Amino acid sequence: MNRAGLFVALGILVALLSAAIFAPWVAPYDPLAQDLTNRLSGPSGAHLLGTDQFGRDVLSRLIWGGRNAFGGVAIAVSVTFVLGVLWGTVAGYWPRFTGTFLMRFADIMIAFPTMVLAVAITGSLGAGLVTSMVAIGLVLSPNTAQLTRSGVLAVRQQQFVQSARLSGVRTPIILARHVLPLALRPVVVQMTIYTGLTFVIQGVLSFLGLGVPKPAPSWGSDLSDAYAQILSAPAQIIAPGVLLGVVVLCVYRVGDALRDRMSSGVLRTERKEDDVIVA
Repeated sequence: MNRAGLFVALGILVALLSAAIFAPWVAPYDPLAQDLTNRLSGPSGAHLLGTDQFGRDVLSRLIWGGRNAFGGVAIAVSVTFVLGVLWGTVAGYWPRFTGTFLMRFADIMIAFPTMVLAVAITGSLGAGLVTSMVAIGLVLSPNTAQLTRSGVLAVRQQQFVQSARLSGVRTPIILARHVLPLALRPVVVQMTIYTGLTFVIQGVLSFLGLGVPKPAPSWGSDLSDAYAQILSAPAQIIAPGVLLGVVVLCVYRVGDALRDRMSSGVLRTERKEDDVIVA
């Protein structure tokens, strides 16, 4: 595993997150301050990434936009994880009637294209950061439920779970102590994939005007504004586009490292069990 690439990815994510948290002290300008006499200017000593069509500093808007980006992704991933795990746990631990009904409903949601369903839910709830992120979480939760259900179905048949059940241990304790710690291993890896995907979907929704309302700084809306000026100032689209792409790549790199580590942990566990059986 290339540790250097992992450290670089983590360093970039930590730096961007720190800049977003400390935006009032890091950003050189007010992200909403306009200077129409200096609109669409290129990079300079005063404005390292230039200014947009309203003369606003691009770097400052990207730094402040990180707050909405990271905060929104945290909301969406939390909704996906909580709803998907609860959904899949119930469907996996009681797989007959309840599980069948829940999984058929999940199949119906998965049948719709992710972006189309996210746009439809956001349009129904109303545009905004929280509503758009909740919509993304709802759209991605059926896949998480399916993966959780598969893990729960596999673990619930193990002897230690059966022994705990026969010993009279309550179901919530069995799920919390014995089932979910093993069943959620692949779900944790899936969350890193969904984190990168959520950055993209969030950017698309903001690009379409369904995310953070303007003139608040947002990577997607800034990308939309830059695209509108692509003929007169094509360089404006580079900064938000590259930033969004770099963040997604870094998240996926961290996800790959997490997947490799958890896979090696599973292999070591299986080898120990084989050694015990042989002994």
